[in-house]
Amino acid sequence: MLIFKVLHILSMFSAVTMEIGAEFLYAFAISRRDVRALATVHRILEQARIGPISIAVFLSGVGFGLLTALTGKFDFLAGWLIAAYVLVAVILVSASVLWPKRLLPLGAKAVEAERGQRLAEDVVRDMVASRAVRWFVAMATIFALIILDMVLKPF
Repeated sequence: MLIFKVLHILSMFSAVTMEIGAEFLYAFAISRRDVRALATVHRILEQARIGPISIAVFLSGVGFGLLTALTGKFDFLAGWLIAAYVLVAVILVSASVLWPKRLLPLGAKAVEAERGQRLAEDVVRDMVASRAVRWFVAMATIFALIILDMVLKPF
């Protein structure tokens, strides 16, 4: 049904925008070793509840996509859909591992440093060791691959 397709596209566009935007801002602040910028980004994203909202929107987009496939009589085992399932699983697994265990704590440490509760040099040292830029590039690539897969249906 067309409504499910529209809702799928709108949901996924919104989720990707929120996720990639947040990851870009984190990666940019970390790559510049800017503790104040990272603290600001962390506070804004936490106050706006971007994490939970983007997860909910992403999962609703997946649901609308499945409804689109079901009502549009798509073959759930078509190669392009299997590729999409795999890429979505990669996003969910990697996002549940790296983001809450590495990036969010680094943002929280930056907030503590800005308040004087932690040395900024310690946060900068963690920023140097961070893989935030590589993470951002990897996630942007995966999202681009999903978009290409959905549009081109190459398999």
